[in-house]
Order: sequence, then C-alpha cells, then structure tokens
Amino acid sequence: ATSAELGDNVSDMDASIEGEAIEVAFNAKYLIDVLSIVETPQFILETSSPSSPGVFRPVGDDDFTHVIMPMHIQGR
Repeated sequence: ATSAELGDNVSDMDASIEGEAIEVAFNAKYLIDVLSIVETPQFILETSSPSSPGVFRPVGDDDFTHVIMPMHIQGR
C-alpha cells in the first residue's frame, strides 16, 4: 500500500489457503480497524478474486462479519 501522506508498506501473513491462491491488497487502515475490535488470534478471509470484496470473520464467532473492498494493484 502507498500513501503520499503516510508512506508505503508491504506485509505478509501466515495463512492456510483453500482453493486457488490470489494476490489481493486491502487498505491497511481498514484492516487495523477490524482487527482492533475483535479479540481473536485467527480470522477467516473469504474472497473469490482480487477485485471481489473480502469478507472477514473471526474464527469461532458466527455473529461478526466485516466486508472490505480490495485496492487495485497497479501493474496487474
């Protein structure tokens, strides 16, 4: 992610992937927002393509769902 005001960052996370691997980018602020309010060490991310919404759910909590639209990755 790149921001003229804040700089840029690329981060990798450990993941268990079911299905075909894809490269997807989300705004870090939106990820921090959701991760800061849910107190679980593991999340499920469901998406079907790099341009489809990411559906975030904490493992073991069926009452919480958070949707984040992905960012366009330049050159892809």
